[in-house]
Amino acid sequence: MFEEISFANSDREEMEDEARELFNHVRQLGVRLDDIDVIDPCAGCRRQGYKVHLGALPADDVRALNIALRALRVSAGPAERSRP
Repeated sequence: MFEEISFANSDREEMEDEARELFNHVRQLGVRLDDIDVIDPCAGCRRQGYKVHLGALPADDVRALNIALRALRVSAGPAERSRP
């Protein structure tokens, strides 16, 4: 009697998957993104679409993330270091 319908939003689900992957990569670098969130599109915002908000990072986590990212860039070699 009832029709099967879905309320899933594939764009949001895709962004959630990407955010989850980012969370896990950053966690492997020693930083836990406790406040990470997916933000719905805003009609008045300059950038359209879903956004990943990383939240508030304490200074120690920012330092740890910077150290890990610097090390990755150094190990990537000259071609990768020249990229912005």
